[in-house]
Amino acid sequence: MKKKYVLISGFAFGEKADMIKLKRLAQQGWILDGITPFFYRLKKGKPQNIDYSLDYRSDFDEEYFAIFEYAGWVHRATIADMHIFSAPEGTIPLYLDFAEQSEQYLPIIRQTAKGSALSFLVLILLGILHRFGSLIPWVSHLLMALLIVAWVVFVFNFMPCIGYALRRKRMARAGQ
Repeated sequence: MKKKYVLISGFAFGEKADMIKLKRLAQQGWILDGITPFFYRLKKGKPQNIDYSLDYRSDFDEEYFAIFEYAGWVHRATIADMHIFSAPEGTIPLYLDFAEQSEQYLPIIRQTAKGSALSFLVLILLGILHRFGSLIPWVSHLLMALLIVAWVVFVFNFMPCIGYALRRKRMARAGQ
């Protein structure tokens, strides 16, 4: 069985583009088989005309998946609180209105906002310590390394938070 890995664009900014990319790959016979933090895992199969959709749910159980299966959607992959489903082209979408769909983003916005705030506080603290710890060279280097790590953590929390919040705002405007 042939497998292929395709880079994830980032759900906060490229969710629709990724679902279109997965659809195009399914038409070529590459069907979603799993997901890692950075890649979709695809397996070679028969070309299919299927749509993909992403749902966010932290309190999922067997009933959650059964509801989607009853509606014609097959669970393909889960990573954290994100679940990808597929269905034959033309199946009724997972969400029919923008208000319902935008609600799914609230928990992830809250989670990434908390992570952003915490990592920003750590950045400030490390910046102050670096300013005063620069008299000792090894301490200065250690604090600079920690500052870089804290900056990366901040960016990986803040950017998705902004992306999901903007998407939710656009959905609210489109639903009016």
